[in-house]
Amino acid sequence: MSLLTSHEALVLTANFALTADRMRAADSADHLRSKLYERASRIAFLRAQLLAKREETCPALGELFRRAAFAIA
Repeated sequence: MSLLTSHEALVLTANFALTADRMRAADSADHLRSKLYERASRIAFLRAQLLAKREETCPALGELFRRAAFAIA
């Protein structure tokens, strides 16, 4: 069982993406760190997709069946 929900994973995705954008906007010389944040954002998004699928098929006790909050491309 995962400690993260799909919504929390999407929040992480946004945070990582914003951090990467801010680093690029600041014209930071640390391109490696910027790329790491970009990849972390992508990984968090993929994790959110997997969690959303699992939440749809196996809702937790007391939860209603719900669709994911984002479209799966």
